Amino acid sequence: MPTALRVSLLWVLMSLLAAGVEAVTAEPSAAGVDSAAADGPEPIHQEPIQHRLSVQLDIDARRLVVEDRIRLPAGTPRSLRFQLHGGLDPRVVSDGAILKRLDATRRGVPVETWRLRLEPDVREVTLRYGGEIHHPVAELGAAYSRSFSVSPGLIDADGVFLGGSSHWVPVFAEQPYLAFRMTVDLPAGWRAVSQGEREGRQVMDGMVRETWSEGHRQEEVYLIAAPFTEYRQPGTVADAVVFLRKPDEALADRYLELTGRYLAMYEALIGDYPYAKFALVENFWETGYGMPSFTLLGPRVIRLPFIPYTSYPHEILHNWWGNGVYVDFASGNWSEGLTSYLADHLLKEQRGKGADYRREALQKYADYVGDHDDFALTEFRGRHNAVTEAVGYGKTLMVFHMLRQTLGEDEFRAALRRFYETHRFRVASWSDVAATFEAIGGDALDGFFDQWVNRAGAPALRLRDASAEPDGAGYALNAVLEQTQDGPAYRLEVPVAIMLEGQDEAVTRMVAMDGREQAVELDLPARPLRIAVDPAFDLFRRLYREEIPPAISQALGADRVLVVLPASAPKSLQNVYRQLAQSWQRGRSVQLAIRRDDELDALPDDRAVWLLGWRNRFRPMLEQALGGYAFSAEADQVRIGESTLNRSDNSVVVLARDPANPEQALGWVATDNPAAIPGLARKLPHYGKYSYLGFRGDAPDNVLKGQWPPQASPLSVTLVADAPPLNLPSRAPLAELP
Repeated sequence: MPTALRVSLLWVLMSLLAAGVEAVTAEPSAAGVDSAAADGPEPIHQEPIQHRLSVQLDIDARRLVVEDRIRLPAGTPRSLRFQLHGGLDPRVVSDGAILKRLDATRRGVPVETWRLRLEPDVREVTLRYGGEIHHPVAELGAAYSRSFSVSPGLIDADGVFLGGSSHWVPVFAEQPYLAFRMTVDLPAGWRAVSQGEREGRQVMDGMVRETWSEGHRQEEVYLIAAPFTEYRQPGTVADAVVFLRKPDEALADRYLELTGRYLAMYEALIGDYPYAKFALVENFWETGYGMPSFTLLGPRVIRLPFIPYTSYPHEILHNWWGNGVYVDFASGNWSEGLTSYLADHLLKEQRGKGADYRREALQKYADYVGDHDDFALTEFRGRHNAVTEAVGYGKTLMVFHMLRQTLGEDEFRAALRRFYETHRFRVASWSDVAATFEAIGGDALDGFFDQWVNRAGAPALRLRDASAEPDGAGYALNAVLEQTQDGPAYRLEVPVAIMLEGQDEAVTRMVAMDGREQAVELDLPARPLRIAVDPAFDLFRRLYREEIPPAISQALGADRVLVVLPASAPKSLQNVYRQLAQSWQRGRSVQLAIRRDDELDALPDDRAVWLLGWRNRFRPMLEQALGGYAFSAEADQVRIGESTLNRSDNSVVVLARDPANPEQALGWVATDNPAAIPGLARKLPHYGKYSYLGFRGDAPDNVLKGQWPPQASPLSVTLVADAPPLNLPSRAPLAELP
């Protein structure tokens, strides 16, 4: 049974560090790598195995010695298989059981498989084992230019990190779920952290003994240890705890105060918090791990000023979804999208930016997911690249948003609470999600999950023939909505917003649509001035390019790319530009061509194009494409809005759309500092939503970033000259932070 370590912060946080901490002020999206296996956990048919662990750590020798008294549930077969880290040499030290080694594998971590045979009526067995576990922290490359440091487990002078990936506790194939009580002996001055509750701490001559326990079903046992300074704040929901490697009372107080507020918000929204505490733990290398009842963050990540208000609540919420209700990965991972919706999206929504967050999620889908890349949500296991992020996170959060729009606020909250109450500490699939919401939504959700969860793709909408005529005391608005995607039509409730004469805010009417074409016939009390289809991005759909700003993600997400080098640049600069272009291809099946500008008569319009260099002879095409924006260029500087970037000081990145084909991106990267290019190669993928960037120095450090405003959407029609802009009424968030 593979482990399911929740590391949903990891990709975001490692991205921020790769991009340079000082460069990031925008809030990260829900981020993460999920190491849960595709097989998924088995359904729970019996009580978990009970482990009583006695652990002795020898930090200098990088070893541990464990005595594990294991109590097996009634009905357990007499012959069981378990896996354990290689070289730990387990022995049975109780009566009524025989142990035999079956095989060994080494896929990064040496793992041995053992068979345990029990005599009749024997349900308890004690194993003793010990040895070295030390897998040094190593860089792991990842798709779309992200990399981070990992270790499956180690005992080291800097600290201890042991979990399911370490295979330090026997994992039984017949019953993968467990509960535990663990006593651990530590060096003087050290503290341990595990999931659940600390029952006791004794300080003795030259050592410390702590006891941790968790009685609810778990997938693995964590043991984190280091010379921590502990800060604790008792709470009405659960205790908030902070473990820091370097004392910092102000930092701890900030996290303690916010932890209590987030726990209270989510308990009111979903149900009882399932653990005795939530702890923030400082790791000794850069991580963004989320475990049951605690999160393990790196020393730089933990001090990023926005993390307590962005990614941190995401990890707290995972104790309801993922570590409170387990995911049946074989049928699709619903947890990451739901957590993103109720954490990242909700925090934006509380600041009146929910529509912006949804637009960015749809933009990632438009930029990275082509028809041949798309897949159904039942196939999503975890995030591996930009495509799986856009579908598995972005589409899933939009599915839950559409459920909320369909059911209404109260019914949506009721469904969340019922789903949690029914499946707490049990495995849940998309079918279980559907059954819960359909029980509350009834006929309103007929076919909903089939088309959004089981089917790949997204609808694409077109608005045409909009007109308005006086009709009695009011007006009649007529238009036609079309679905233009390939494949069958979706069943949709399409929001149509209308600005009416004499009113300050738009009114919204829902138009039911279950075919390729739908006539829109609306009776209105006043003259309609402007009509817009889904202006708040409430539907999961294919966006028009005019609805979203030109962005780096559009160029980096393209399947076919032409990179144009400046022939007039020194050879050394051309070489590092070439390396920059090749770095964008890493980890993706991109058709990449690299040419000098003197080898081309014109630029193609059937692929994304990157122009490199201040003196690239095709740069005027970029200026033409940006004619409608606050952009002007001279030979040695550019002006973007009120900011000026100079060739002598800055590296510049600017995105536009090909004037001949808006579906293709036209990008420009320019620097005269070869030392800055490796940093640009590493950082640009982490600024995907931006239209322009400015950097300074060798690092390089970000000094400017922003988005061009979207152009007029084809789904918005002005019915009267000089009509005021669309003004949507504000919406109340799903939950408020206490």
